[in-house]
Amino acid sequence: MRKQTFTMLPIFAGAIVVAGCVTPFTLQRHVAEWRFGAEQFTTLTATPAPAVAGGGQVIYTKTFPLPADQNTVFVTLSSTGDTHSGAASWFAALVNGVSCNKGDEGAGFAPPGWVPLQKHPNTGPGGDGGGGLGDLHDNVITYIWCCREGVRPGGPNTVEIKMASSTAGQFVFIERSHFYIDSVEAKLCTEAQPIPGVEAALEAERAKMPEGHRHPG
Repeated sequence: MRKQTFTMLPIFAGAIVVAGCVTPFTLQRHVAEWRFGAEQFTTLTATPAPAVAGGGQVIYTKTFPLPADQNTVFVTLSSTGDTHSGAASWFAALVNGVSCNKGDEGAGFAPPGWVPLQKHPNTGPGGDGGGGLGDLHDNVITYIWCCREGVRPGGPNTVEIKMASSTAGQFVFIERSHFYIDSVEAKLCTEAQPIPGVEAALEAERAKMPEGHRHPG
């Protein structure tokens, strides 16, 4: 019995050391799911909304328990998709009905809360998938949303991923998708600061940009 006690002490001490390595930035994975089979698609477009990415089609939803010490949620979409007739495919992630990011800066022309992830030229009769002009099949889509607003530590949380077409009535598709939901204790998802000196240097060049790269606002 005496020998057994001394043998277990180092193991117990080692367990304490391992437990001490868990930091506020340690990632916890709550959901890892895939969906193969029939394509998911929509012809619906997106609409502006104050707190959420309005319009579009829900392509994934999951309710899961979030531990009380977890404050930041990461939502990952990994898929393949295609678009038709020059339409762009727009995507949005929401936690408990609140958009993970309400921004609309840049040249994507998507409403607030939406991210343009795929767009192909409207050219080539039939495309490579036979779906008409601009049908370029099977291109990778990978995106991670960082979410703080709407997150409810210590209870059930519902994540939605939505897809929309930039052109109402034009098809956009995804298939063979993987969906992941992770979290950390740390309160992250803050806006990155401008690079010192760079913004001022570029300001004079903005007027020279092609029209398609100018933010509509």
